[in-house]
Amino acid sequence: MRLRALRVDVDVNLALGNYTIEDAGEFLASTVPMDTATGVDEARFFAYNPGQAITYQIGKLQILNLIADAKVLLGYKFNLKDYHDYMMQNGNVPIALQRWEYLGLKDEIEKLWPKN
Repeated sequence: MRLRALRVDVDVNLALGNYTIEDAGEFLASTVPMDTATGVDEARFFAYNPGQAITYQIGKLQILNLIADAKVLLGYKFNLKDYHDYMMQNGNVPIALQRWEYLGLKDEIEKLWPKN
């Protein structure tokens, strides 16, 4: 989890021009158990794919929130395997729409597409 969080730092700072690829690689090597060459390789990946690390983290949080809400709303009827099957079938659909379909909650949709 720490590595993924630090990748967000690298992702954002590379995009802002605060890190060179070498700076980002050294940052990763000094903060996680990783050698500098591996850190530089990771930094190259994030320089080539800006936004990937932060998007990954945001998606992960959205999925965890959906699972937590499903557990609360569905109670003993919630089944993690069934949810994973649902997610695999609908993985390319935005989480806000999955939340609406799976739980009947429009709150995230209304945040994204407010009514005028």
